[in-house]
Parts: sequence; C-alpha cells; structure tokens
Amino acid sequence: MKLLKDKKNELDEINKEFLAETLNGSAILHEALSSFIEGKVSKELLDGVIQSERKCDELKEKFTQVLFKDKRALPFLVEDRYNILMMIDTVNDKMEFFARFLKVNPFKLYEDINDEFRELCNACTKSVEELINCVILIETDFDGAYKITFTIEGLKRKARTAKFDLLEKLYKMEDNPLKVYLTSKLVTYIYEIASWTEETSDYLRGLIIKYPSR
Repeated sequence: MKLLKDKKNELDEINKEFLAETLNGSAILHEALSSFIEGKVSKELLDGVIQSERKCDELKEKFTQVLFKDKRALPFLVEDRYNILMMIDTVNDKMEFFARFLKVNPFKLYEDINDEFRELCNACTKSVEELINCVILIETDFDGAYKITFTIEGLKRKARTAKFDLLEKLYKMEDNPLKVYLTSKLVTYIYEIASWTEETSDYLRGLIIKYPSR
C-alpha cells in the first residue's frame, strides 16, 4: 500500500506541474495572439510557447517513467493515465506548431477580421483552460468533470463558427493570394487546438462512463 501511495503522490506532483505548464503555454500564446491582432508579432512570446512545450515534454517523459516503473501499483489506470498524458501533450504540440508558424508568417492580420479572429483565439484559450480543469477534477469529481466536457464542446462549436466566418471573408478577398492563403492557414491551425481539446474531453467523458462508481 505504501508503494501505491508513494507512486500516486509522485505522479500527482509531476502531473500538476505538467498541467500548470500547459496552462502557462496557452496563456503565453493568447498574449502573443493579442499582440498579433494589434499588428505586432512578438517573437519573444512565441519563443515562450516553444520553450513551454519543451518543458512539458521533459515532464511527460518523467511522468511516463514513474507510471511504468511498476504497473502493478496502479491496476486498470495505467493505460488511461498514459492516454490522457499523451492527448494533452498533443495540445502542447499544436500550440508549439502554431507559434512556430506565426513566427515565420510575414504578413499582418487584416483589420476587418480582427473581431472574428479574436473570438476564435478566445474560444481556443478557454477550451484549453477548461480541459485542464476537467483533467484535474476527474480525479475527485466525475459529475463536475462530466459537465465541463459539455462546456468544452460548446467552445469548440463557437470556435468552429468563428473559423468559417473568417474563411468566408478571406476567400472573398481580392488581395495577395499568398497573404490570403497564409492567413487561412493561421485560422485553421488555431482552430485545430480547440478541436483537439474537444476530442480529448470526449475521451475523458468516455472514462467517466467506463468508471461510473467514482
């Protein structure tokens, strides 16, 4: 029993740090996007997103080593915990990819799509925040975590609406085709973050159904 308790405590500490760093990366990305909407690209902030993803990778490896050190210590939960870790790691990967793409993007944002782009970015950031809340809550409160999964679903729908509103405007623009194309890719890549958080929350909802007694 002591082995199980010690291992769970170690996993909990690493997991808390991993989730906190994911939130930090999301917050930095949101700040970078706000700066981009205002007509500036902060490479320092975008580098911060990239550094955050690297730190999360280090924590992911540490978590995995502890998780698989003695599989008998956490019967029935090892695979599920690993899958949650890897799905959130994909969120970090998508944020890092977007940061790298924005860093090399040579164009400013069209002013007449600022509002829709801001709405998309806000929905994306909020979806990551709610996903982390859900992952934390699922350890102790299935009902609360279950409700959050539907909040995330709603944020994904809001992000999807903003995405297609943006693309509709972009595809009608008579401007530099390269700028239109790259801006549409920015829209698509930021939306993919919100889309993946919703897919991850669907997985968490499945776990709640799998372990209904908690």
